Amino acid sequence: MFQGKEVMILESVSKEPKGRENVAGRVKGLFNRRSKAQALALSFGLALSLGSNGVRADINTVPLVAPLYHGGDLLQKQLFKGLELSVTTGRDLAIFSVAGMSLDAYILTLPLDAPTKARVIARLSDPFYSIPLGHFLYLFYDRYSRAENRDQFRDYLLSQYSKEQIAPWQHSLFSLEEQVKDNTEPTAEANDRREGMTLNRQLVAMLVTVYDRLFNNDDWDLGKKLPEHYRYLGDSPEDLALIADIQPLIITEIGKYVGSLPEGDMRSALELIIEDGKAENAAKVNNKAQAITVTLIDFVRLNVLKAYRQYALPAQRAKAFSAWMQASLKEDPKGLSDFLASWSQRPRAVQITVDGLSQGLMQALVAPNSGPYLKEVLAKDAALLQLSPASAMGRPQHTPKQDFLRQLVKNGVTDQYYLPFFKSLYRRSENGIATGGISSTPTISVRNLPIIKTGAAVSGKGGTGIPNFHFVDRTRDRAYYFFGNDALQLENLAESRGMRTMFDRLNYLKTLNCNAQYDWNAQTSFDALVNLGLGEVIRDFGEQRCLNELSLRAEAEKGLQHKVAAVREQLEAYDKMGAWRLFSRMSLRAKLNEQLNELALLSEQAMPDYLLIYNPWPDHFAHFKGPFSDEIIAPTGELNRLDYWLGRLDKVYRDAGIYPQTLWGMAGDHGLAPVYHTLNPELVLQDALKQRGVELKISKISSDEGEGPKITNNLNPPSLHGVDLVIASTAGGNYMLDFFNSDRGWQVQPLYQELTRFKVREGKALDMVSLLADELQESLDYLVVRQSDCTLDSCSVRLVGYRNGQRRDEMISRESGVIRYQALDAKGAPELLALAQSNPYLTPLSDVQLSTKQQLLELCLGSAKGCSAEQWRSLAAMSPRPDAVVQLAHLYDEDRAGTINLFPKEGFGYNTLVPGRHAGEHYLEKDAFIGFWGETVKPGQRLGPLDNGSLAPTLYQYLTGEQVEVGDNGWGYPSVLSSLN
Repeated sequence: MFQGKEVMILESVSKEPKGRENVAGRVKGLFNRRSKAQALALSFGLALSLGSNGVRADINTVPLVAPLYHGGDLLQKQLFKGLELSVTTGRDLAIFSVAGMSLDAYILTLPLDAPTKARVIARLSDPFYSIPLGHFLYLFYDRYSRAENRDQFRDYLLSQYSKEQIAPWQHSLFSLEEQVKDNTEPTAEANDRREGMTLNRQLVAMLVTVYDRLFNNDDWDLGKKLPEHYRYLGDSPEDLALIADIQPLIITEIGKYVGSLPEGDMRSALELIIEDGKAENAAKVNNKAQAITVTLIDFVRLNVLKAYRQYALPAQRAKAFSAWMQASLKEDPKGLSDFLASWSQRPRAVQITVDGLSQGLMQALVAPNSGPYLKEVLAKDAALLQLSPASAMGRPQHTPKQDFLRQLVKNGVTDQYYLPFFKSLYRRSENGIATGGISSTPTISVRNLPIIKTGAAVSGKGGTGIPNFHFVDRTRDRAYYFFGNDALQLENLAESRGMRTMFDRLNYLKTLNCNAQYDWNAQTSFDALVNLGLGEVIRDFGEQRCLNELSLRAEAEKGLQHKVAAVREQLEAYDKMGAWRLFSRMSLRAKLNEQLNELALLSEQAMPDYLLIYNPWPDHFAHFKGPFSDEIIAPTGELNRLDYWLGRLDKVYRDAGIYPQTLWGMAGDHGLAPVYHTLNPELVLQDALKQRGVELKISKISSDEGEGPKITNNLNPPSLHGVDLVIASTAGGNYMLDFFNSDRGWQVQPLYQELTRFKVREGKALDMVSLLADELQESLDYLVVRQSDCTLDSCSVRLVGYRNGQRRDEMISRESGVIRYQALDAKGAPELLALAQSNPYLTPLSDVQLSTKQQLLELCLGSAKGCSAEQWRSLAAMSPRPDAVVQLAHLYDEDRAGTINLFPKEGFGYNTLVPGRHAGEHYLEKDAFIGFWGETVKPGQRLGPLDNGSLAPTLYQYLTGEQVEVGDNGWGYPSVLSSLN
């Protein structure tokens, strides 16, 4: 019917480099001349005319196929435009079960007080009350409880190894002894920072009680359209009244819940909250009872909305999809059949984010004899253990067990069950794995995770606005620290800067989130904070539930493909049926309409177009056990556990039949380095000031690494006015200081010159930069401070550190895309960043590489012209500090990145109790994994150094065909899709 038009448009597209805008414009023109159903059938038919084999075999065709089906002018603006989400759409679905029983029966099992229980039961007849409650409880009970809660990785190992084979690799996280549950109090060692929260009935009862109080009036009538964004509680009179009403209830419920917790950080924190809930503490600044009330109200309301959106959206999408297909059946059955053929072969993407995943480490583990990495780790371990620094204040509380590391270095390993997925990945797809993934400085998760997940930069319009695990917002007089209840503020903070997630960008596709934050627009989601809370005590908690969901969807996907084939056969018969067979056509069309409706419903239950997975455990346990400990790298360790779940994920996609059109991408947010000696810089600073007769008012906003969380009242936080210095530490490897002595005002970050004449109360002036550098010289690698004001366009930073007993002052400046790095003390070339040195963890440079490096050294350091970011990156990749010059040149793009940042030397940890660190500037912590694989990509050569932020834009371009331009539409990093072909 539209064949001529199809050819005309496709010929036009083939001549245009940016096909999406042209296709969209031409299709829009056709909309003006034809009915919507005809135009949509045409547009979807165009996708088919490109051929399903193109999607499978040649990625160059994907930019044409993808926008026609997934593009904004079609799917977003036509098919799924304006879906109204409200409880009224689901009144007929109000009868469902929780924990295998009806909602009212389940409520009766909860330990609620009698009045609350009676009121909840009475209100269940109101669908505006019961439907959101039911799906909220489903989210927190059925979705998180429909797994065995067995350590499946442990079961897998015991099925592959004999106990004698696995016995040498037992450690604190893996034992051959069966775990026997009892009611005895666990010891402090047994808790080992693995308290977490448990989804017991007392907690569920507390959530129900809070829900009942919150939804006890018409202020939150979900019969209306659900909001596009959640509004967090503020200091309006209405919000304050709600908080005052709920707080006594929260404190009472917390009192009940505390009794179910063992002694430890979690229980102590809750007991402090209960104390602040007393009437005499109501006016207390940073009242923790009010803080936790606000947090819990936001948590409950946010998750009620999420749960209902995730329930309502699939039904709405299926309804819209069915209506469109039925309209297309009437107008053009052949076009509908062609669309279904193309649609069943559409591109899919899987995005995996692993906390603490290092490329260098993984490559060394899959091929231990391929380079010096592991030998260098062991040699450094022996050397740094023998050091006795005069300034060190202690050692980590835990000494890592590294038997497997020694085994690898001595004899290697030929174990088919050790890292089988990664071995296969490097064997099949090594070219798709970057030689060095670049983690953004400081290399901390809270900074890097949203970069990986969204492709946004930290600063600028559409950025994350989150420079570190903590920061001071001088415009609000507010300090943030994200190990505690401030974690719930992350999405709000990022959204306020305009950051767009992949779920925001792909909200017209079918999406699934497994355990990652920033998931508001995910159509199905397993909550990140729930996984973090429960995954410590229930191993594989999040992984089991994600794979269970995907396994169910894989079966639905196979059923969907059979349904598509059957419907296409019927469509062919319908299309060939003569018009004179009126009643036969009407009968078959009625049957087809029923089949299309079933197909639309089944499509929502099938595999997602886009999947995001987050795994926090390699980093989490590497902090407490050491990055090269048996707990991490042994066959029983976290990396082999990760490998096991990646293998199962791979199998699900293969079983579902969609592996051929799926692009896979995975990135780590940083690596980790060992800590042998610990130091608290604020204690050194305070002692030095005391010796000079000076006392400063210092506010510490962070916990030391290994300590418990902090609670901050977002409505009444402590003021920082009158404070001389705010300090905060990050992961043992970065230490941030905020001073407030700028001559230009309290909100302005002071520059180097201002810090050299820091005024103290006694009328004296101190050079704070020299004081810090001198007192910390044994442990300090270097500090970084602004030499000039920093913007996205230009900046100069000063580096100060000691080498061989001599102070070195160096400067990095950038202007108009050119970066310069020079010494300021007229002592030759700069050396703090060790650009001239080789990386001892990597294979020695070839003669060609040595020649290239020498040329770059002469070009970038030997003249005043400077180099581009790409040239500096190439040079630093051949040194022990990947991308150091470029990263430090942009350290202060975000004003909230502190006044001075300290980075410790190798082997030292600042403000830490544990043997693993990151956020420093050494190779082991800077090196992150980033790689892509799948049948649709075959890169001709291996990817070079690459920002971990390129993960999301590459997958986005594959799914949509849209070109990604850095600086446009919130993108902070480039796509490398063209390099994968």
